[in-house]
Amino acid sequence: SDIKQLQERVLDRMITEKVEIERAKQLGIGVDDARLDDALSGIAQRNGMSLGQLQQAVTQQGDNWASYRDNIRKQIMIDELKKREVYERVNITDREVDEYLKQYTGANTSTTEYHLAQILISVPENAAPQQVEAAKKRADAVIAALKSGEAFAQVSAERSDAPDATQGGDLGWRDASRIPSLFADTIKSLKPGEISGIIRSPNGFHILKLDGVRNATANNAVLTEYDAEHVLIQVNSQRSAAQARAEAENLRQQIISGKASFAAIAAKYSDDKGSAAQGGQLGFVKPADMVPEFADMLEKTPVGQISPVFQTEYGFHFLEVLKTREVTVPTETLRAQARQAIGQRRADEDLVNYIRRLRAEAYIDNRLTGSINDSAAQ
Repeated sequence: SDIKQLQERVLDRMITEKVEIERAKQLGIGVDDARLDDALSGIAQRNGMSLGQLQQAVTQQGDNWASYRDNIRKQIMIDELKKREVYERVNITDREVDEYLKQYTGANTSTTEYHLAQILISVPENAAPQQVEAAKKRADAVIAALKSGEAFAQVSAERSDAPDATQGGDLGWRDASRIPSLFADTIKSLKPGEISGIIRSPNGFHILKLDGVRNATANNAVLTEYDAEHVLIQVNSQRSAAQARAEAENLRQQIISGKASFAAIAAKYSDDKGSAAQGGQLGFVKPADMVPEFADMLEKTPVGQISPVFQTEYGFHFLEVLKTREVTVPTETLRAQARQAIGQRRADEDLVNYIRRLRAEAYIDNRLTGSINDSAAQ
């Protein structure tokens, strides 16, 4: 059932956090009260509050201030762990930066963009062999359905576990820098309209469709920034994914129909408390600084219009682009951004493996699913 799956996902996240915290302690990573207070003061300042006002806002939402402080302390420890164990170990050479800039950011550089769609059959983290086998059979059945002539979009809507399943699995137009390295070679081998075989990733089994290819010319020294506002509705222990999406759709419709303003809805309902305090406003943001799904929606939503509801790893969103502006970026800034983009892509891939390794090395007795992982006995 949806409730059981939600319970398993929440417990899985709690297990991962516990394993990460234990590893951080083993490495001597800690956060004293002075550092924690500095972090909390920063959160308060970014939300236009004093530390006392932040504490009041937290308690008014029904949360315990001590628990809130403890959660922030844990998050700082986890961020420090990831930085030390993963991100700082990614080595990027000047030559790689030069090649990235030559390929993606040269003035009037012609780049190839791919219009992609996907179907994902997910595999749970730490999955048992039987679960992997069952997922593989589902993926095989998807391939068979596509070969028999069923429409990719329809099969995606009916069978895919991806957030974009109901949109036919459409990933939009992406240049090579925004395509996971695991998929790159397969995509380049496809012709428009063709469908890939099954691709295994840490998340499960993927089937890709290449809907189109085009050449794009852009002077990447000039970047577009978007002045945007958004509402986020998260999935939690009291709200399933279906309920979260339905709530987001309802709130969006209230704004479109004129029953409420965007600012009022964001302030009252958005789970992004930082922007909610500003009526949902994010200020000017760059697509490169956002998660891919959010970046895609920023770029394709016309100014003054409210986007459809879309899903990211954080929950369900809708946004409005208030205006755009172009900014010229100096070469040294471009080099720093290129280094960050290369490092982030590589580190994200390494982080998945790192977390899996931590969990594999830990003793985990999951009494909800009845599974036990005992590395000492293996």
